[in-house]
Amino acid sequence: MSSLPAIYSGRVLAALRLFCLALVGLHLAAPLFAEASAWGLWPFTYLSRAGQLLLASLAILTILPNTAAAILRVAAGLPRVSGLTVRQRHALFVLIALLSLLPFTLGRIAHTRWGDAYILVNAIAYPDPALRLTTTWQAPLDVWLHARLWALGNAWFGWADAWPTYWILSPLAGALFVYGLLRLADSVGRGRAEKLLIVGLLGTLGTMQLFFGYAENYSLAAAGVLLFLWLSLETLAGRRPLWQPSLALAVTIGLHPSTVVLSPALVYVAWRGSRQGDKGGSRQGAPHDLEIRGARWAALWQVAWPMALVAGGVLLLMELSGNGLAALSSTDRPGGGDGRLFVPLFEATTRWEHYTMFSGAHLLDWLNMQLLTAPVTLGGLAIVGVALLAGRRRMNTQTGVPKEAEAGSGRPMLIFLALCTGLYWLFTWVWNADYGGQRDWDLFSLAAIPSTLLLARLLPRALPDRGQLAQAGLMLTTVSALHTMAWIYQNTLPWEWP
Repeated sequence: MSSLPAIYSGRVLAALRLFCLALVGLHLAAPLFAEASAWGLWPFTYLSRAGQLLLASLAILTILPNTAAAILRVAAGLPRVSGLTVRQRHALFVLIALLSLLPFTLGRIAHTRWGDAYILVNAIAYPDPALRLTTTWQAPLDVWLHARLWALGNAWFGWADAWPTYWILSPLAGALFVYGLLRLADSVGRGRAEKLLIVGLLGTLGTMQLFFGYAENYSLAAAGVLLFLWLSLETLAGRRPLWQPSLALAVTIGLHPSTVVLSPALVYVAWRGSRQGDKGGSRQGAPHDLEIRGARWAALWQVAWPMALVAGGVLLLMELSGNGLAALSSTDRPGGGDGRLFVPLFEATTRWEHYTMFSGAHLLDWLNMQLLTAPVTLGGLAIVGVALLAGRRRMNTQTGVPKEAEAGSGRPMLIFLALCTGLYWLFTWVWNADYGGQRDWDLFSLAAIPSTLLLARLLPRALPDRGQLAQAGLMLTTVSALHTMAWIYQNTLPWEWP
């Protein structure tokens, strides 16, 4: 997939400006909507009207061409890290990741409104040891780690509940996420504009709320998903062995089994890796066949042993805890309160089912989820996707343009990211959220990571001019940050159960 001609890139930038202005307008209009129908925008209503107008004004300044260009001219004079050695850059990334612990700690969540937070905070520290939550198949390694940390904290410091364990591990997961994000951007971004685009878009996701002392089972898994994406992209580029992304995904699945939806994407990475020895397609004969067969078996082995190692460890842990395979099919089965995994097709029959698969209420919840966790991603992908398809169609109608020109070195990476995005979006569409979309936002929030990274990798193709790309990145990041700042602020305010 090649870059767009200039005639299309100008239209893409204009469409992105209109999209960002529309998003700012929607946020300002949020008080006009009921929370149940617009909960993806609702965090903005927790700001004072003066605060709303101030943030909206700052966002609009980055959208308007002249002011955006002025901001970028100032930013161009800031120090660059490109002149640093690899070791110096990695040390800088570690420092930034450690510094991120400060905002993650100061802005931590103040309530247990979302997901299973109330259950986890209290059940891990339940007074009766026989009834205490120590392991669960819903998040085997995550709950086990928090339960072990609470046991130490209770013995040493008298922790009455499990809140302190989340105040510690959630920001640490955030620091790991930040470090992985910086390494990812440095690895796959071509030039300063692309690197900052990746960091800006993923660093301002609503998903970042998981790192602000969030009491649920998704903070470590979110960092695991990002690490899996980074290592997989490195593997596709031939810079890392396949076992590294396989191990990252295996541990992430152990932290939260919902991330198993990314497994087909790992299979794609393995398949691409096994084809490296088959570049000379015209070669024939026994030695070449043995080489191909060996590459396939090597790829299979590098996928299999990390998965088997982690799966065996989790199974052993669960069996020793008394919550083994028998519990997985009975008391600790997946599917929540009613044991039903998927959104019903035709009729909601239990109090844990809120709508049918193809209802307007389901679509509204899904769109609100996109707004809450990745406010600029869905619209940005739609704009860029339409433009790239139109540009490709135009190029294909021109004579003398070889088909091979479309298949650049980045094509496997884009296919991988598109596969991850589609798999996770499918999961968020079909999986039944027992508490409803708003309260179970965290279950689906990890889907924002691959989809936003896909947007960050497609934008440079739609906007090959570095100046245009920088302007798009500035306004998209600012609008996303405007939303996420309000979301994080909302969760620092006390909230009591009715």
